[in-house]
Amino acid sequence: MRFRVKDALLFGRENAIPSKQLANILGFRSVRELQKAVELERLAGAVIISDPCGAGYYLTHDPEELRRFTRTLNARAANTLKAAESAQRALDEAEGQGSMAGWYSG
Repeated sequence: MRFRVKDALLFGRENAIPSKQLANILGFRSVRELQKAVELERLAGAVIISDPCGAGYYLTHDPEELRRFTRTLNARAANTLKAAESAQRALDEAEGQGSMAGWYSG
């Protein structure tokens, strides 16, 4: 039985575990497999922080760390949405549908 990622993590950025090391510790075959497990745990409500500078994964109760993390996620989400919208516009034009501004079926 594989441990949950959250159970292997410590609190504080100074205790972050790099993804490759964490994947090895938990028996994942790849970092991508670890990332999928983190994604599933986050969807289930776990607050697993990933450091954008590559320090790794960790847990926190620090409001400033949580603020930074949510800011990073929100910026990523906004950029992803912009990319999806421009791709949708190109698809609409390619299919001769004209502009459907603001519409995205996901």
